[in-house]
Amino acid sequence: MKEHKYNLFWILGTTVPAVLFLTVVAYLPIFYAVSISFFKKTAFSATMTWIGLRNFLWIFEDGDFWAALGRSTFFTVGSVIVQLLWGLGVALLLNRSFRGQTLVRSLFILPYLLPTIVVALLFQWLLNQEYGVLNQILMQLGVIQLPINFLGGLQTSMYSVIGSVSWQYSSFVALMLLARLQAISPKLYEAARVCGAGPLRCFWDVTLPNLKSTLVLLALLRGIWMFNKFENIWLLTRGGPLKTTETLPIYAYRLAFEEFNFGTAAATCTVMFLVLVLGSIAYFKFFDPTREVEVGR
Repeated sequence: MKEHKYNLFWILGTTVPAVLFLTVVAYLPIFYAVSISFFKKTAFSATMTWIGLRNFLWIFEDGDFWAALGRSTFFTVGSVIVQLLWGLGVALLLNRSFRGQTLVRSLFILPYLLPTIVVALLFQWLLNQEYGVLNQILMQLGVIQLPINFLGGLQTSMYSVIGSVSWQYSSFVALMLLARLQAISPKLYEAARVCGAGPLRCFWDVTLPNLKSTLVLLALLRGIWMFNKFENIWLLTRGGPLKTTETLPIYAYRLAFEEFNFGTAAATCTVMFLVLVLGSIAYFKFFDPTREVEVGR
C-alpha cells in the first residue's frame, strides 16, 4: 500500500508541473486569443463587448482576407516544395563518401543556424536592384539587359521571398533526410544492383520508398511553420509591394497593430489555427507517420 502511494506521488510530482507549465505557456494563450475573436476589442477602449461571430463575418466579407489566404497558400506550397526538393538533393549529395565530408555537412547546416535578420539582410543585399550581386552576375552573363527589382517587383517579390525562406530552411530538411538515408541498409542497394538496376532505378525502387514517410512528415511540419511564417516576409518586403506578399500573419498583424482592431485580428488567427488543425487531421487520416515503408521483403 505504501509503495502504491509512493508511486502515485512520484507520478503526480513528475507530471503535474509539466502539465501546469504547458497549460500556462500554451493552452491559456490559445484560449484567450480564441475568446477575443468573439468580442469587440480595440486599443482605444479598455472594455470588451460581446459581438458573437461578427468579427468572423467581417473578415470573410473582406476581400483582403481571401487574397491573403491565397497568398499564404501559394507561399506555403511553393516554399515546402522547394525545401523538399532542395533538401533531398543536398541529402543525396552529402550521403556520399568524400574527403572533408564532416566540414561540408557542417557548412550545409549553417543557413538554418543563422538568425532570421541576418538572412533577410543578406538577401536584401544579394537581390538589390542597384548594387545586388545577383543582378550584376546576370547582366555580366548577358541573361538580362536591365537590373531586376526582385523584392520590389509585382511579379518577382513572392518568388524572391520563397527563394530566401527555402534557402534558410532547406538545410533542416536535408539533415532529417540524411539521417534517414544513413538508416537504409546497404544490402537493399546490393540486391537491386544484382538485379541489374542502375543508379536511377535504385533511387526510385529503394531510396524513395524508404524516404516516403519522412518526406510526408516533413511536408506537414514545414507546411505548418511556413503557413505561420511572419518574420522572414516582414523583414524582406513588409508585405509589399502593393500587398503582393501580404500573407495571413501579416494581414493579422496589420489589423492588430496598424488598425488596432484586436478582435478581427484574433478572428484571423483563429481561422489560421482551424486551417492548420484541419490539415493535421487530414494528414493523420490519410498517412500513418508511425509506419515506415519497408522494402526488400
